[in-house]
Amino acid sequence: MKRSPVVASRRAWGPVVAVLALAWSGLACAKTEVHYRLPWPDGLTFMIVQAPGGRITSHFLKSNLNAVDIEMPEGIQVLAAREGVVTSAESWQGADPDEPPASYDGNFVRVRHADDSFALYAHLKHEGVVVRPGEAVRAGQLLGYSGATGDVEKPHLHFGVSRWIRNKAGWMEEVSLPITFTVGVPAYAFKPYAALIVTPNYTGPPERPRFPSEARGPVYVAPRELTPEEELASWAKIAAFFACGVLAMYVSWKLSQG
Repeated sequence: MKRSPVVASRRAWGPVVAVLALAWSGLACAKTEVHYRLPWPDGLTFMIVQAPGGRITSHFLKSNLNAVDIEMPEGIQVLAAREGVVTSAESWQGADPDEPPASYDGNFVRVRHADDSFALYAHLKHEGVVVRPGEAVRAGQLLGYSGATGDVEKPHLHFGVSRWIRNKAGWMEEVSLPITFTVGVPAYAFKPYAALIVTPNYTGPPERPRFPSEARGPVYVAPRELTPEEELASWAKIAAFFACGVLAMYVSWKLSQG
């Protein structure tokens, strides 16, 4: 029995719709990747001493697997890496250096983001928190000052991002999320690694994050122009992509006529 023209038309357009949906899905995923600014002021250079994949790490729980530790002295301004709302903060610990730590995180600020993820800024100094729960903060805003409170041996900043999810057992658990930082204008994105040395700059060209054995250097290199052969190959790939789409439409249309 012959199918109606409407059904045949829908079948013919099916492959095209699928290709467009796949492309749109990929574009949407690319747009949802979140980047974070470095959580300290421009011009100050510090080393990331713990990061995912490092050989030595104390971050082995689901809630902190992707967290990073940045080595910095006490009293450095700690800035919001992303805008959000402060959900909790604590600054009373560390009044007496001889007292045992009341918690691993010590003094901290916790900020909820628009996508319901949370950022934790931990080990802040005694009375070194300047925001309160319920306060909205913007990226780059002062949250407090670095310190060595909690179960730590020397001053550093612990920064991690996580989200509460329902696991297979049905109960909620905190799960650590990967972090991508940016520096410079235009923004240069990079993943944190142990021993990586970074310097924030959000008003001009960034300085390339580097390891101790590497020299300082710029991030960007002038783009290379395509050769005539490379340009021709690029256009050929585009033409082949559309040809495949037309062929798929034709085959679908022929099948619909059977």
